[in-house]
Amino acid sequence: MASNLYSIGLSGLQSSTARIATTGQNTSNVDTEGYSRQSTSTASVSGGGVRIQDTARVVNQYVNQQVWTDTSSYSYFQSYHLMMSNADSMIGEDSVAISTYINQAFDALQTANSDPSDSSYRSVALTKLDSLANQYNELSNFLRDQKQQANSEINDKVGVINNYTSQIADLNGKIQAQEALKGTTANELRDQQEQLVKDLSEFLDVKVAYDDNNLMTLKLAAGQPLVLQDRANSLSLVGGNSDPQQLDIMLDFGKYSVGVSSQDIGGSLGGLISYRDEFATSAQRMLGQQAWALADNLNEQNRLGLDGDGKFGAALFSVGKIAVAVADRNSDANTSIDVRLSDGGSKDVSTNDYEVIMNSPTSFTVRTLDSNGKLLSESALIDTTTATPNANGYFAVAGFGVEVKLNSAGSYATGDTYEFAPTQDVARQLNMVATSGSALALASPIEVSASSSNLSDAKISISAITDTDIATSDFVATPRLAPTAPHSLRFTAADTYDVLDSSGNVLGTQTVTSYDNLLQAAGISSSGYDVSLDSAPQAGDTFSIAFNSNGSSDNYNGVRLAGIQNQSVVGGDMTLGNAYTSLVTEVGSLTATLKTNMDATQVVMNQSVSTRDQISAVSLDEEAVNLLRFQQSYSAAAQVISAARETFSTLLSVLR
Repeated sequence: MASNLYSIGLSGLQSSTARIATTGQNTSNVDTEGYSRQSTSTASVSGGGVRIQDTARVVNQYVNQQVWTDTSSYSYFQSYHLMMSNADSMIGEDSVAISTYINQAFDALQTANSDPSDSSYRSVALTKLDSLANQYNELSNFLRDQKQQANSEINDKVGVINNYTSQIADLNGKIQAQEALKGTTANELRDQQEQLVKDLSEFLDVKVAYDDNNLMTLKLAAGQPLVLQDRANSLSLVGGNSDPQQLDIMLDFGKYSVGVSSQDIGGSLGGLISYRDEFATSAQRMLGQQAWALADNLNEQNRLGLDGDGKFGAALFSVGKIAVAVADRNSDANTSIDVRLSDGGSKDVSTNDYEVIMNSPTSFTVRTLDSNGKLLSESALIDTTTATPNANGYFAVAGFGVEVKLNSAGSYATGDTYEFAPTQDVARQLNMVATSGSALALASPIEVSASSSNLSDAKISISAITDTDIATSDFVATPRLAPTAPHSLRFTAADTYDVLDSSGNVLGTQTVTSYDNLLQAAGISSSGYDVSLDSAPQAGDTFSIAFNSNGSSDNYNGVRLAGIQNQSVVGGDMTLGNAYTSLVTEVGSLTATLKTNMDATQVVMNQSVSTRDQISAVSLDEEAVNLLRFQQSYSAAAQVISAARETFSTLLSVLR
């Protein structure tokens, strides 16, 4: 019996020693990040005594997963908000706002209209328009730099992520070696592994599970495996097909790689990708759409007037080439197409992705897609064997605002695809091509007058200037009106008139009840201009139309140039100023929303961490109580051994 008592006491000493050691380990690691409190469990032994079962970590994997998920959510909004704050401080700043430069440029145009003969006013107006173009350049370059900064950070974070996953996979190997081969628990290694997951969750959203060997399996939110046992699959970056700045994330499985959807990333990496893809890219395209609306409408209107030298107006601005990407699946990577924006087509150009798809080697259609690749619209089929290209070989795509030129005749295959974003770089490449204020075509190309011998007080006015192209209008290169152009109106009755050329030949006769657009009413629609009367004339009244050879003081076209400021030229429904204000509002609203989400997810994350700490963190008060309890248990076990020894000595004495 003394022997049994001795064994019981000895097992008690061992149990207490183990628990004291565990308490010491907990106390020593009270400030160790990621450390999980340990607890030594015991079981009673048949016949008396206690057996140490194991020393395990006190953890709740569901709570841990919640911590990692909440950390990822907070990091996502924090990263996104930081980038958006930079954009908000730039785009929302009044001193650099496009709307400020728009007002200055059009105010200068109005001043030039007050005295078109003053070259200094013209020069100031052109300088202000050039400053407006430069500001579009500056803001677009800022967004481009922001995307580059995001890409640099994305590249850095991908390197850190791969380092973390490699360490986690390596720890799986070490844990298996220690627990399976040596038969001892790997508590500290598992703590290190979970701390790595916690650090990793700041970069992306991960899901953790354990296999049959209780080894950690790590997956992306969408289910792609990052870590399987002791093997880690690394992330990599590849340039986007239609935009080299749009680095796509790939998951490398060794023999092959698969793309990872940006919506499944999460964490600070996901925040950077969302900023780059959802905001910066969209903002660049919105600015490009606005810049092209400015350039296209001013160019088109300027072509309808006479400049300071009495010549037909020319384009004031130019934009660079549209970058076109060849789809990887195309039959021949060396085939190409050229795409440019259509003059006068800015109202039709969207900020969406575009595709040219070959329906046959000689025909194609143009499609627009949203950011998720969903089809939005598709053009009519353009057959290059029957359609007529313009002088430069481009085919106009009605309703899409672009023109397409095929460069590889006979080499295309059905299904070949070419991708581009027409407004992506317009704001960055917007350039003033006019070199002096005289390039502003403020004057009308025609002048009209009523004969002094007219019997009525009816006055004639220009109702429209629609075309000054010498190939399609009644203007000639000299410049002047063609002799066969409408030069005068002669009323044979109050409601009947003849349209006459310069030689008095009748070009058309018409009876009307309205005196608006009289040339069109007479069936003359290709002259490039039209006129109206403000009241009914009398029989015998004549009205002349002549080339405006002395229009230095005329501002007919200048007024229309200045009026573009108040026209809905962006997307067909917004003015230039409203379009930029809309962008500023969107930036401010998104920044505020991200700040709200960041604050909310931080509260949730802190609550999750607090819950985890209540379960797994070391409490010095609790450990102090445990240490006292286990010390007393140790002393009691020692007393049992002492009692056993005395009992055994007594028995020996009796036997003697």
